Amino acid sequence: MEKPHILLVERRRSAHKSFAEALKKRFQVASVISGKQAVALAASLHPAVIVVDSISLKSPGDRIVRLIKDEQPAPVVHLAEKAGHSAADTFLEAPVTPRKLISALDRLIAPASQSQAGLVVGPFHMDTGRRVLVVDGKETQLTPKLALLVEVFLRNPGETLARKQLMEQVWQTDYMGDTRTLDVHIRWIRRVIEADPAHPRYLKTVRGTGYRLEVGPPAPATPPTKPPKGLSG
Repeated sequence: MEKPHILLVERRRSAHKSFAEALKKRFQVASVISGKQAVALAASLHPAVIVVDSISLKSPGDRIVRLIKDEQPAPVVHLAEKAGHSAADTFLEAPVTPRKLISALDRLIAPASQSQAGLVVGPFHMDTGRRVLVVDGKETQLTPKLALLVEVFLRNPGETLARKQLMEQVWQTDYMGDTRTLDVHIRWIRRVIEADPAHPRYLKTVRGTGYRLEVGPPAPATPPTKPPKGLSG
């Protein structure tokens, strides 16, 4: 089975040893030096987790984490010298050891099942065990939250799902003050399933309510029937 991809945002400094070598024993690792580079690479890499090592960056890292979270759906681990406000899914305060970081990654990456349990809805097939979505023969590895969100849509085709309902089912919260995370995940799903994400055919926005997955052909218009001649009245 292919190792999960980890995207590491760091700067190589003599006073701070990179975590890349330790992570490569368990994961496929790619490294960048800025949040903008992380967002750009994540679009093609689809990492399981992004690690922001703000200790090596010599910055608080909060703005970098927010930039990444606003643009892509993978969970983020934030490493920092001291605790602060962070939008990351997991925050680790220095000193951070490779073992501590790997444990945090393992908690975010749900273990892949060996079963082939799946959902087939319209043109979509999802292997729920491996969190793989197949569209037109192309496989896409999904992050844990993306997999949950896609599964909710696949189990409720044609049904309008409210934003609050999606937040409760996927993120276990009814807080609606900031739903940018949901918006990012919807954009990401559309990139995978739509030929033209800007004009979605399948994952529709229901204004003022939420979203609906439409997988069947639109019902043909039924012309009005006229009574046969001689039978009217």
